[in-house]
Amino acid sequence: MTELARIETVVFLQTVELLASCSAEQILRISAITRQHLLPAGEVIYREGGPADALYFVVRGQVSVLKSSGDERVLGAGQTFGVTEILSGRLRTGSATASEETLVLAIEADDFFDLLAHNIEIVKALFRQLLDKAPPPATRESP
Repeated sequence: MTELARIETVVFLQTVELLASCSAEQILRISAITRQHLLPAGEVIYREGGPADALYFVVRGQVSVLKSSGDERVLGAGQTFGVTEILSGRLRTGSATASEETLVLAIEADDFFDLLAHNIEIVKALFRQLLDKAPPPATRESP
């Protein structure tokens, strides 16, 4: 498995659902702060209870996110993980492990927040996507 060239990183990020509302210029800014990590099968990316210091995009391969409750999510190409903990400032709510050889793009929390602090349009685009994925608000029935 090979690493991505800069243009391939940009093209990949344009396919990520979380970034769907971002313009091409915004994607370029985001791509500038990503770091590639080629992970062998079985490598632990982070552990439950650890600091939320980065968010990740799966480029190729699979990642298993396992919670102590036994809940498991298996993520593949184009999927994002670690976002909620970064935005909430909470500790990791599960452990993430490469299920097979996997290429991920990572954005360190400090770089992510620095990017957001200077690019309100990216903030708006991310919130649009997050709100689109959120369940509709519960409605109360009248007495």
